[in-house]
Amino acid sequence: MIKNNKKFIIGFILGVIIFTSIGVCAATLINSREVIYDNTNSKLESSNVQDAIDELYKNSKLKNRDNIVEAYTYNQISGAKNYCVTGDEDTCVETTCYESTTAGSCPAGTIVIYKLNENETGRFHVMFDNGTTLTMQSQRNTVYNIPWIDKADYATENTDGTVCETESCTDEGPITILNELESTTAGWTNVNTLTYTLGTTVFKTSSYTGCNDDTTCTENKYTLPERTGKARIITVQEAGVLGCTTSSCPIWMYNYLKESTNKGGTINDTSTGPKGESNAAYWTVSVPRTTNTYAYYINQYAHVSGSAIYENYVGARAVVEINK
Repeated sequence: MIKNNKKFIIGFILGVIIFTSIGVCAATLINSREVIYDNTNSKLESSNVQDAIDELYKNSKLKNRDNIVEAYTYNQISGAKNYCVTGDEDTCVETTCYESTTAGSCPAGTIVIYKLNENETGRFHVMFDNGTTLTMQSQRNTVYNIPWIDKADYATENTDGTVCETESCTDEGPITILNELESTTAGWTNVNTLTYTLGTTVFKTSSYTGCNDDTTCTENKYTLPERTGKARIITVQEAGVLGCTTSSCPIWMYNYLKESTNKGGTINDTSTGPKGESNAAYWTVSVPRTTNTYAYYINQYAHVSGSAIYENYVGARAVVEINK
């Protein structure tokens, strides 16, 4: 899939410009619309370089949008004419907000049904819209019952000499859950590849993703190196920006707990993990300052809570990025 990126397109067609310009004095300025090329094999309508670049750019945007099967305006007000929390409700209203390049056109919660590859389709909620990309979280858990980091992974990654008296500590980051998530989503070819370093990369509000919501935190506590994958997990700071607290979260962030009359029946996930907690609870990137053996997660009671990082009754929801 051609990405929505003019630099890529310009590089793609640069060979045409160079070939056409052979023999022209280097000091001569040539307007890109004056450079003519043979478009017989390209299947483009344009016959000059500038128009061809514009045409490829437009086509790449349309190609990317083809992967959006449907999108719906989110509304969690029960009884409203346009009530819509999953995209399955009969009252859902379709939206084309993803066609706009204005930041914030798709509000948080917007439901996007997206073609992940040739064989898979996933349901997501928009977290953030910066005008050119949508950051989205999967509507339901992508992986289940995985520790934030387990004893084996911690022992392998603990190369800095940290003494951890329990099964594992948080200083190495959520390695176990990220490994599982990256493996599960590796085939999602239609979403962007993410490259980031926890504690360094700024997501929405802060680069200190190794800290909790304490505003005085100015130190990255992770030693986790750069990661590359199709998905990551939400940070506790992002959850806070989206309205999640230790007492409640927006419905779209925990809609597995809500029963609703819709086209597909109820969406309540009644499955439970080893401790009787909902399998739909999911980890965030965080380190509570009170201990280095606990991390925040969105729990079965629909709010932010803490759990021992080696517990395996929590999972993860994929956070992905797509081009608009």
